[in-house]
Amino acid sequence: MKHLIPKSESLQDTKARSSVYWDEVIAPNLRAGKTLLVVGHENNLRSLIMRLEDIPREEIINLCLPRAVPLAYRLDENLKPLDREDGKLDEATGYLRGEWLGGDQAVLDILERDRKQVYDTTIEKNLETCDADRNKWKDWMNLVVGEAGPEARAKGIPRSQRRGEKAA
Repeated sequence: MKHLIPKSESLQDTKARSSVYWDEVIAPNLRAGKTLLVVGHENNLRSLIMRLEDIPREEIINLCLPRAVPLAYRLDENLKPLDREDGKLDEATGYLRGEWLGGDQAVLDILERDRKQVYDTTIEKNLETCDADRNKWKDWMNLVVGEAGPEARAKGIPRSQRRGEKAA
């Protein structure tokens, strides 16, 4: 049975799989007036955005998405994106009518950092984890999504160090 599991998944495979999720879960909930947060890996999100934005197959591979940066859409009654208030596509990718939380410039900076990290062979340190970038990222995320509440902070503290709780 293990031999039947594919070793990889193409964008076409991902699109077929995500289309089922769009049709059976996302679209019905949007039509019911719910606000949704969709989280996934880049290819999965790319396949959903491809459908949402009507980006052609030969162009979608050029769409780079930053990790962990929310993209907000306003949709019409047909679940198609409404134009941004400025009437333009986003400046970070040049493809999208959604709005990046934190703004286009922050996403441009992240995408440039990621491009350097992957393709620039002169880079000698991890640009995501060096102290200055880590604090910049943490500060930016706190601005976008807010400070972590007490529950989230508590989950990051080992049980043995929590006040009033006994170690398991």
